[in-house]
Amino acid sequence: MSLRRIWIVGAGKRVRETALPAFTSLGREVEIAGILARSARDLEVGGHKYAIRPLETLRATDFGQDDILYVAVGKDALPSVLTALSRCDRSRLELLIDTPVLKIKHLRFAPLLEGWQRASVAEDVAYLPWIETLRAAAGDVRSVTFDRSAYAYHGLAQSKAVCGADRIVRARRVKTADGTSRREIELSNGTRALVIDPRDYSRGRVIVEGSRGRVTDRVESGENAIALEIVLESGRCVGFRAGGSTSRLADAEIALQNVDPSSSTVIARMESMKRIAFRRLAAEVVAGRGGYPIASGLDDMAVDWFLERLGSWRYGGALDIRRPVVRVLWGAIGRLG
Repeated sequence: MSLRRIWIVGAGKRVRETALPAFTSLGREVEIAGILARSARDLEVGGHKYAIRPLETLRATDFGQDDILYVAVGKDALPSVLTALSRCDRSRLELLIDTPVLKIKHLRFAPLLEGWQRASVAEDVAYLPWIETLRAAAGDVRSVTFDRSAYAYHGLAQSKAVCGADRIVRARRVKTADGTSRREIELSNGTRALVIDPRDYSRGRVIVEGSRGRVTDRVESGENAIALEIVLESGRCVGFRAGGSTSRLADAEIALQNVDPSSSTVIARMESMKRIAFRRLAAEVVAGRGGYPIASGLDDMAVDWFLERLGSWRYGGALDIRRPVVRVLWGAIGRLG
C-alpha cells in the first residue's frame, strides 16, 4: 500500500485526543502533511511536535494526488472552511469530515461536499470494536436498546451499525413522565432501535435481542441474557467475549486505550472504544475504501434535528433531506436565517 498524506484542518480536542493518536498509530501507512487552523502555533501530541499553519496560507499547490483532508472544526466555521477548500482541485483529494457534517441551516453548502475523489464522514461509533462480537453472539439481530449509552445523531449511526441496516425509515421522540425521553426507530431491514436519554456511559448499557437470545454488556439481577464481556490481560482490554463468540484487538488498538478500571463495562469504556473505532475508520479511508457515507451523515443530522423539534420523522416525507426539493427548501430557509 502506498503512503497517504493527511492534512488536518482544526486543532481542537477531537484532533488532539482522538484523531492524531489514531492517525499516527497507523505507522508507515500515513504521513501527517500539515495541520491548519485559524492561527499559527505549535501543538504537541504523544511526543510529536506539529507546527500549525493558518488556513489562510493554504495554496492549492500544497496538495498532492490522493492526499486526504480531515476537517474537524466548529459547526459554524465549517461553511467558510469548505469554501476555502473549494479553491483546490477536489477531484485529486479525499475528504473526511467530522460529524454532524452540516447544520440544517447550512444545507445550501452541501454542493461543497461533492466533486471530491472520495468523501466520507468520521462517524467513529459505526466502527466500535465490540459491535462485531455483539452481533455474532446475538445471531440475527431483531432490535437494539441503547439505555443511556448513545447520543443524538451518533445514536442513529450506532443503531444502523448494530442492526446491520443502511437507513432509518421512521422515528419518533417520546418524552417520559420523569422529564427524560426515548427515541423509537424503525430501520430499513425491519429491525428496531430504542435510544433512552440522557446519555451516561458510566451507568448505561446496550441490549440486543437476536435469534440466539438477548446480549448485553451489563446483565441485571434476574435477567436471562448473554454477557458481552471485556477480555483482560495484565489489566488491559485486549478483546471481547459473548457466549461462544470472541474477538481480539490489534496491538496498536490496545495501545490507544485509556487506563480504565478493570471492572468497567464495554459502554463505560466508550472514550477508549471510540479512539479505536476512529483508527479502524481511518484505516478504511487510507486503504481507499472510504468511511461513513456522506449521505448517511447528513441523514443522521437531519433526523436528529427534526426529532428534537417536531418529535417525528419519516423516510420519503416532507422532512427527508435526500429529496432534492426538501434539501433546496431547507437550504433556502437557512439562507434567510
